[in-house]
Amino acid sequence: MKLTGTTHQFLGNVLPPDYRQEIFVMVETAWTRVPNPFAAWLEPRITGLLRLALIEEQESRYEANPPFHISEDVKKRDPKTGKEIERSDVEICLRHHYIKGQKPYFVFESKRLNIPYDGRIKPNADEYVGEGGMGCLLAGHYETVPNFSGMLAYVMDGNPASARRAVDQTLQRMNTQLGLTKTARIEPSNFSPKSRHNGITNHHIGTLGKFVVFHLFLSVRRPKNGLPRG
Repeated sequence: MKLTGTTHQFLGNVLPPDYRQEIFVMVETAWTRVPNPFAAWLEPRITGLLRLALIEEQESRYEANPPFHISEDVKKRDPKTGKEIERSDVEICLRHHYIKGQKPYFVFESKRLNIPYDGRIKPNADEYVGEGGMGCLLAGHYETVPNFSGMLAYVMDGNPASARRAVDQTLQRMNTQLGLTKTARIEPSNFSPKSRHNGITNHHIGTLGKFVVFHLFLSVRRPKNGLPRG
């Protein structure tokens, strides 16, 4: 990705040219600040709380001139008709680097996984992988999206291992539709945070060409009285 313009001297000396790992660590750390999201909470409400926690986390890391501007529920419009065609859940822009077209540096979509409901667990992996989840990143809806995008998996029962298995199984089933170019599962990545459940999927999608999606599994802490109710 070509970055143009100038940066604040302090940030230019301290921050790395690639901000992905910094963003992932911030997400995982900020997640610990989010009040425990009960199963009945939908993605927008959880994501809104996560955004507030991300802002708080960033401000605790940088006394002045923090590197990112963090937005949620950002509308995408057809450039010819002005019609809204999609909304991205979280966009992270660089405050001191301008990317042509006012493009965000990183975009996240979010989905709940392992949702407790009526005493059972709904994996919800189809929604995660489908049109409303990964499909938003792969369908070319976000014409302003740069190379970096990912999924935030809110694991509602606190079991990321089973959530990851359900997603991998769905990836295998939808291998062709998703244009997976390597293994049909989430693979390890050097950029991913320490959790072994995080990783990437590699795709080749039409005009997008080669495309990487990052996956971060964020576990809901189990209430003392058991699983949250649906």
